[in-house]
Amino acid sequence: MATFLLVTFAVAIGVVIMNLGSAQIEETAECPLDIGMKLATIGGKEQLCYDAVQKTLSFTLENGVNANVEGAVASVIGEEKAETIELHDVKMGRAGNYVGKVAFDNTVGGAIRQVKISPQLSLKGEVQICPEQAVVVEKVENC
Repeated sequence: MATFLLVTFAVAIGVVIMNLGSAQIEETAECPLDIGMKLATIGGKEQLCYDAVQKTLSFTLENGVNANVEGAVASVIGEEKAETIELHDVKMGRAGNYVGKVAFDNTVGGAIRQVKISPQLSLKGEVQICPEQAVVVEKVENC
């Protein structure tokens, strides 16, 4: 009986330790793939600009060859306000392109200081945002 209790106790302790270890790994996890997403460049000019009349941020993204992008998260940081918009319609196959627009009112949010577009991947049926591989622009030109 004592052997059975000791084995049960050891298994229970092992399960608790494994669960704590996997939670720690998930907190510090990064995207396992180098996506290679970037802004499209046409004529030496990156394709991201702000239209103050329509109050929209226009951009063109290029995907790398390593993974399909299943969505994106755009963060626009203004001098007065920051907004985060989930872009569910961003679907790019490998080496694909996406032309998009994001609404941002600079009269409310102030001048744009930074735009960050983070890709989303679907890994094993789970959506994962990859902020460490985001496209970041700090000088946004007018359209």
